[in-house]
Amino acid sequence: MKKIIFIGIAVIFIQSVYSKDTPPYGENLFMLGFPGFISNAASTAGGGLYDAGPYSININPALTAPLQRVSADIGSTILGKDGDTGFAFLLGALLPSRWGVWTASTQGAFLDTPLSPPGNAFSGRFGWSRDFTENLYLGASVFAGVISNYGVGGAGGLDIGVVYRMGSLGFLKDARLAAAFVNVGKTFDNDYYKNFPGAFTPKGGFAAILFENNSFAAGFSADLSFPTFQNAVLNAGLELGIIKMITISFGWDVNIKELVDDKDNIHTPFIGISFKWTANTGSSDIMRGQGWEKTDVDISALYQQINNNINLFSAGVSAQFGSIDREPPVIKLGDSES
Repeated sequence: MKKIIFIGIAVIFIQSVYSKDTPPYGENLFMLGFPGFISNAASTAGGGLYDAGPYSININPALTAPLQRVSADIGSTILGKDGDTGFAFLLGALLPSRWGVWTASTQGAFLDTPLSPPGNAFSGRFGWSRDFTENLYLGASVFAGVISNYGVGGAGGLDIGVVYRMGSLGFLKDARLAAAFVNVGKTFDNDYYKNFPGAFTPKGGFAAILFENNSFAAGFSADLSFPTFQNAVLNAGLELGIIKMITISFGWDVNIKELVDDKDNIHTPFIGISFKWTANTGSSDIMRGQGWEKTDVDISALYQQINNNINLFSAGVSAQFGSIDREPPVIKLGDSES
């Protein structure tokens, strides 16, 4: 009986994979404009070393819950094939408040044939998240978008997500479980393809730090998603941190539908690097008036080859304004002179 059930599930899944028709990069259309999407291996748990920013609401809206500073992201991606070039961008901003963390991002992608026929797509998200306990984060966002060039259409819906920090798990540190249900609504259609990125997509992941000291750190992540319950996408990543300033990222993604359509359509592992430092921004009256005398800046870049003939290069800048006060207040009782 168990074998019959297993075979039945396998047949249904294989048929559903063949029934889903998605353009290349279609499942990642909302995540093309910023290197952090790929360098974090699209991790719903924040990547091996937990990095999150305004861009993160496109992966899991709960990821921004622990962030305590006003933040901004800007990034762009170029895809090239046989002299043809595609372009994508992202702009994002994040504002913490006493009621939670508010985040907004907007993305654009301009991908024409022979690169891929999604055409020109614009989308935006607005999200909210909150840490309900020290270890439990919840979040939700709404999105809307328009597409043109190969038929005009629109998209709209919502995302929900959760992150649970488990702490130490054996030799693993900061072990995290996460899940999200994204693109709940209508996604894009055009003259060539229907339903991209996949609507009603559940996904989940696990991430943890393998080791950490003052000089080095290493973490990994693994995620699995099921776009429209008709495809499966596996993401895996490894992040190496050096003196808390440099992060080197490696990873790989496998799209079952693309593999079925064209067995040569395999994405090679990506490699990314980011450099973080603290800039002195107190010379500006505006920045000083906001208490932003210091700003943490993160410059990142990433490269990946897709299908052996498409080169993807992405670069971005993130900024977190101000600094976190980690010193608790000192309360003295009585007259200090007595």
